[in-house]
Amino acid sequence: MSDQNPYSAPDAALATANSDTYNPSIFSFSGRIGRLRYLAYSFGVSLILMGVMMPLVGVSAMMDPTAGMSGLSLIAYIVLNIASIVITIMFGKRRLNDLNRSAWYLLLFIVPLVNLFFIIYIIFFSGTDGENKYGLQASPNTMGVKILALFMPVLFFVGIAAAIIIPAMQV
Repeated sequence: MSDQNPYSAPDAALATANSDTYNPSIFSFSGRIGRLRYLAYSFGVSLILMGVMMPLVGVSAMMDPTAGMSGLSLIAYIVLNIASIVITIMFGKRRLNDLNRSAWYLLLFIVPLVNLFFIIYIIFFSGTDGENKYGLQASPNTMGVKILALFMPVLFFVGIAAAIIIPAMQV
């Protein structure tokens, strides 16, 4: 006979730990990303795409300023714009997954005035703690993510200040 009481509680640990996280990759359609990572990834990829598009447009304008873009540079410009749209949808979907929402909510960006409230929701509301129906919570942000995300509002306010100060100095 066994010495165990058949009416005693089991010895298994029944509580699940909510500390499970995953390390998100930048270019993935699955998973979740938080507010700071959303800002950092969006800003970083935008800088890279602008760094590629601006010289392309500039070289094409230098070749023939009256004709506009040449055929090859126009095709490259269109491809880069399509890449930008796909990346924007990818980051938006993952951010909405962090908020435990479907990616179909991205269609709210098309609706005027609603899109302003929607972007505030995406940027300022915190995601679901722990695991939700879209996956595990992302790992804590690295220092690189925090620094890159900080550049976005800093450049925004520097740009506003420059738009005010530069015309005032040209009097």
